[in-house]
Order: sequence, then structure tokens, then C-alpha cells
Amino acid sequence: MYPYIFSVEIPWFNITLEPRFYGLFYAISLLIATRIVIAEVARRRINLSEDEAMNMTMLLFFAGLAGGRAYEVIFEWSNYYAFQPFWKVFAVWEGGLAIHGAILGGIIAYPLYCRVKKLSLAAMFDISAMCMILGQAIGRWGNFTNGETAGPVTDLWTGIIFPAGTAVDRYAHGAPVHPTMIYESLGNFLIFFLLWKLRLRNFRAGMLGAVYLLSYAVLRSLLTPLRMDNQYFVIADTKFLAAYAISLLLFSAGLLWIYKQKLWLPDEDLNQKIAMESAVPAKSKKSAKSNKSTKGAKSTKGVKNKKG
Repeated sequence: MYPYIFSVEIPWFNITLEPRFYGLFYAISLLIATRIVIAEVARRRINLSEDEAMNMTMLLFFAGLAGGRAYEVIFEWSNYYAFQPFWKVFAVWEGGLAIHGAILGGIIAYPLYCRVKKLSLAAMFDISAMCMILGQAIGRWGNFTNGETAGPVTDLWTGIIFPAGTAVDRYAHGAPVHPTMIYESLGNFLIFFLLWKLRLRNFRAGMLGAVYLLSYAVLRSLLTPLRMDNQYFVIADTKFLAAYAISLLLFSAGLLWIYKQKLWLPDEDLNQKIAMESAVPAKSKKSAKSNKSTKGAKSTKGVKNKKG
């Protein structure tokens, strides 16, 4: 809709500086995700320093960026990118990141990172799931400012008219359309708050990641009919909606993971670590209080002896 934060001409270099809201929203997501990772790594007693946690967040971000862009370019090559200059393939600031590709990119990169750092893949996926869904929720507003990923024309009160020149207006022609990107953003925020609450239940590692796969697969499937930019798999002259196929794959993987690993059970190791660490300060406090009382008693006794 209004993609640029501001526009400044730099005459000395004959260029125009036009930072986009799209990039700003993802930068905000990255900053918040970094704080979530650091906090959750500490809460879960994972052997990872703050610097390593920040590196992990950057890895997740760039893996998602690469996966999301690759997915978009592959599916839209014959429709758009084949007719554009090659540098357009890398122009992520203009939009064009497929969330299913971003999820697949993270799923590919994460096991490698966890293997090198000797970390629990399930526990780290729990943490990354919260970061990913929050990034999706915030990032969808970048789609809104770019004027893309909206739905069909509608007479409902939720309909929004996008300006001329946007991708949406090419088919809407000034008519109000479903702001599907906002619907998804709100749904993603709800999933994030669900995961944020569930994390304190200390289920077995992997539960949050599985719930993320299940809930987002359902949300995306519900909103797919309200998208005008869906991609398709073509097998033997038969077209399949890619969003449905991948959502079904993610949903099945999440459901199978919960069942096979019995993820609804509590994480006994984590609960034991928390209980032990909680007991140590309590004992220290009790010991300090006892020492203080003993010192006080000795002082009183000394005063009495002096008076006698």
C-alpha cells in the first residue's frame, strides 16, 4: 500500500534512498526473536552462550529467508522471474517470500546447527517455533504495505481498497478485497500467544514445535481460498494447490511426532533441573537467616555478660 518509510534523493550519487516497511518489520521480528531465544535458552538450562544464541537466531532468519525466496522464485519463475533481470531473484525487499519455503529452509538448516553444537534438536525447535510464528505475524504487515498477498473482491466490512500500481489493484481495479495478510497476521499472533503459554507447562521437548506445525497448517489451509496468489504442483497434467499439499505434510509430521514421542508428557529432566536450582537459593537463604540469628544471639549474650 505504502511500501516506503521515506524517500530521499542523493544527487551526488544519482540514487534515491527508499527503505521499505517490509524490511523494517522483519528487522523488528529479528530483534524480538533474539530476546526470546536468549530468555528461553536460559530458562531451559541449555548450554548455549548469549553470543551463540544470537548466532542461532541469525541462522534461523537467513535459512528462512533463503528457503522462502527459493520457493517463491521456483514457483513463479515461468510467470514472472523468467522475464525480469536476474538480480530480481534476490530483490527480497520488494516482497515475494513464501512462508512454506521459509519453514522448509529452517527445517533443513536447524538439524545441521544442532548437530555441530551438540544440542537437542527438539528443544531448539520449540524455541524457534515461537520466533518463526511471531516473525510471520509481524512480517505479514510488510505484505500489507507492499500491497500483496490479499484475497478476492468482497462486499464485507473488512474489505480494503489498495492503491493503483499495487499487485492487488491489478485484479481488483479499485474494488475492496479481503485483507488476507491481516487475517493471517492476527491468526499467527494467536498461535504465538498459545505457544507462549504452553512453554511454561514444560512438556517434553518438541511439543511446541509440533503444535506450531499443526496450528499453522490449519490456519493456512483455512485462508488459502482467500489468497489470489496461490502456487500449484503439476503432476501428470493435474494441478494441486501447493499450500494444501505442504500444509498436509506439516500437519501429518506434527501429529505423528506428538504420538510417537508422547510429547504431552512432562519433561522430567527440565522440571528436575528447575526444582534443584530453586532449592539451592532457598537453602542459602535459610542458612544466611540462621547465621544471622546465631550472631544476634551471641551479641545479646555478650551484652548480658558485660552487664553482670
